[in-house]
Amino acid sequence: MQMKSVEFAELSYARPTDSVLKRWFIHTIENASGRNRLAALYRYWRDEVFGKDDRAFNAMLSLIDVDFVPEGNWPPKNLPATPLVMIANHPYGIGDGIAFLALAEQLGRPFRVVINNDLMKVPEIQPYSLPISFEETKEAVALNLQTRKEAVRLLKEGVTIIIFPSGGVATAPKGIGRAVDLPWKMFTARLVQSAKASVIPVYFSGQNGRLFHIASQFSMTLRTSLLVREFSKRCGKPISAVIGETMEWSSLETIADRKALLAHLYDAVFALAPKKRRKFSS
Repeated sequence: MQMKSVEFAELSYARPTDSVLKRWFIHTIENASGRNRLAALYRYWRDEVFGKDDRAFNAMLSLIDVDFVPEGNWPPKNLPATPLVMIANHPYGIGDGIAFLALAEQLGRPFRVVINNDLMKVPEIQPYSLPISFEETKEAVALNLQTRKEAVRLLKEGVTIIIFPSGGVATAPKGIGRAVDLPWKMFTARLVQSAKASVIPVYFSGQNGRLFHIASQFSMTLRTSLLVREFSKRCGKPISAVIGETMEWSSLETIADRKALLAHLYDAVFALAPKKRRKFSS
């Protein structure tokens, strides 16, 4: 099968290493979900906004008609003179990713987001990103170690690091009902301890549609291809986030066990949820 070239291939979840059939399938679903319209908005944002507006990600939310008004402890007052990490749950994929970047912009200080290495293909995201890999290879382990070292260095220089500790989009376990975050990765606890960082917890309300969660039970390829659909549906709708009190390092350093620290951070995020949260899973 011969694949036609795709405009703005960086806006697709299809990877060059995927089989031709898999790439064709993902492109087909994404195009049917409104990818071309989103690509047109991306072109405008890239050409007219990026590099010209110091709040480019807030401008992106405006461009896609998403009303994002943070609630709770925002903007934070009297931030401690320590490295700063922001953490959040991950209900949507793309929409909350942009909102999290927009939130970090509002602090008025340099920031980086820890993201899946596969998403580094978007050129405008690269200067703001630190890549990690979830593959079980020596190369992935080496990349993640390098990224953690770089993140610690940046934190100590005053750069805010933002992380979705689950590393993936929340999923309803049986395809229906309330979505829950994927198990949080130990990377976050290691980073906080290594940099002696204070933490701002953020909770995003909502979840993806039923089709996404049902598809997640049967096919990772279909699940991935539907992320653009979910983002397209999110355009024009509000995104709600609650920001909690800053957790200062002086209180976090008393939790020496990394798993216990990760559970503590998880609880801090989900304590901001309007509904009862599930128990921590490692």
